[in-house]
Amino acid sequence: MKVKLPVLRKNKRSVFGAAVGLNLLAMAVIVLVMRPSFETNDDIVFAEFGSGLRGVKDAHLVFQNYILGLIYRFLYQATGRLPWYTIFQYAVLVAAFSAVSYVLINRMEGWIGLWLSLALLCCFGYETYIHIQFTKTGGIAAAAAVFLLFHVIVQEKFHIWEFLWGIGLGLLGFMYREDQFWASSALMAGIGIYFLLTLRKRFRNYAIRKIGVCAGVFAVLLISAGTAGTVDSFMYRSAGWQEYQEFNSLRSQLLDYGFPGYDSTEIYQELGITREAYELYRTWNFNDPDRFTSEVMEQLVQEKSGYTIRPEQALNFTKRIPRDLSKLAPVYYCGAFLAYWLIFGKKTRAAVLSLLGETVLLWAVYFYLYCQGRYMVNRVDVGLWFSVCLVVLWLISDSGDRQPHMDAVAGRTAPVLFVAVLIASQLLWIKDWRINTSSIPEARVSQRAVLETIGTDKDHVYLAKSGMVSEIVCYGPFDRMPENLLDNIYWFGGWECRTPGIVDKMREHGIENPYRDMINNESVYLIDDQIDLTMAYIHEYYDENAEAVFIKTLGNVDLYQIRSESRA
Repeated sequence: MKVKLPVLRKNKRSVFGAAVGLNLLAMAVIVLVMRPSFETNDDIVFAEFGSGLRGVKDAHLVFQNYILGLIYRFLYQATGRLPWYTIFQYAVLVAAFSAVSYVLINRMEGWIGLWLSLALLCCFGYETYIHIQFTKTGGIAAAAAVFLLFHVIVQEKFHIWEFLWGIGLGLLGFMYREDQFWASSALMAGIGIYFLLTLRKRFRNYAIRKIGVCAGVFAVLLISAGTAGTVDSFMYRSAGWQEYQEFNSLRSQLLDYGFPGYDSTEIYQELGITREAYELYRTWNFNDPDRFTSEVMEQLVQEKSGYTIRPEQALNFTKRIPRDLSKLAPVYYCGAFLAYWLIFGKKTRAAVLSLLGETVLLWAVYFYLYCQGRYMVNRVDVGLWFSVCLVVLWLISDSGDRQPHMDAVAGRTAPVLFVAVLIASQLLWIKDWRINTSSIPEARVSQRAVLETIGTDKDHVYLAKSGMVSEIVCYGPFDRMPENLLDNIYWFGGWECRTPGIVDKMREHGIENPYRDMINNESVYLIDDQIDLTMAYIHEYYDENAEAVFIKTLGNVDLYQIRSESRA
């Protein structure tokens, strides 16, 4: 006797409420169990530009869209007592995960969609809510948007509010990280393949109408993204920002993808770059606008051997990728969903072809990343595998909606899948459980005391070598950043160090070139843990008689002043 599963949904409003409520509750539980942190320094710099921690409030975020920068500025101006950068990012993530839950609950009978949504949250909620990173958020939002928009397209009735929800999510994904938006959206093509293949079984007029709706929906998304991209480009039209964009592109190719080896080329000798200079530049202490210019960087970039796509290279990559993917947790999550589909899903020709197409596309995306030097980067991988999981879930949900064989056995298996994924996830979660990270708040307070001591000493300007003092150690995602606290400290590296806003603030303190302008400047303290290397650089390029004078130790850092009798 067939057992009829209880039906969760009654109408779209109740499904929407269930989806949002489920994800709000899941987010709260995850954050209460574990301690959130920023995965990279980039996010905390974006938060600084919104809150004004460094005295610079700027909507030019370089890697995020200018419109997002305006939103952050507005929120921080409304009340700077709240960590709006994190709150807004969490809101986008809740909206994205809720969209996926909404679609799954609508497309599946009983409680299966809800349990699969919870399993997906166990897979990706940890990576997004606990290790916060804007590229991940962009990828999650983009994939969820395409997932929701395909649901809008295949329904008999077009619902404008679902459409706007999907377009809004897609636009936010684009504004968070454009490159990730395209990659994650492209990997949703498995659903597109399935959609087109299943249309062949319908009446011709129906198929033509649905293809037209599909084209129109995604045209709106692309036009919206293009408009946001145009606005962003327009806001960088000034000479200062154009110069910075050129610098940052070259900087990224060297700092993110590696310098040419010092002993493997004669270019360094031709450019007058000593080994000490090479060591400083490649360790993110490159802020010497007189020596490490865009022209110098361009010659170093040209010296690097570029990737040439050759058959043997593709073959080597194909042999390597299974071993590399075996180290990624999302791969196993995707495998769990695939196993569920193999057991309970309908293995139609369209489904098999869509998965084959998805596999080929995934290989192509990873090969591109391999050639570009962005291979196996966690913040990129999370968005890619979220897209692949959504494609598999679409196949599961479609077979569940159209066939009665997704019966009580499948319904009882869905919570088992959730529990299995939850238990397996603890292998990753355990290191971020609050009970295991109890020392972080104390360390954060200790490091923050150093920064606050520096920040309240407005009689001095502090120049810090890369990694010596870091806001990411001192401020967590939900900590309030006091406005203007660190308007007297500047770093020798970081993508933001040559943005027009930071450059203008440094000039107000009489500093254009940190290496040069700190010599015999009584108001400048240097924070350094490799003072001999720094002095060798200064002796070579600026003052052979300069000396480092130890001033004091502040917390865990040493302070120096650089003095020279030749400039007295």
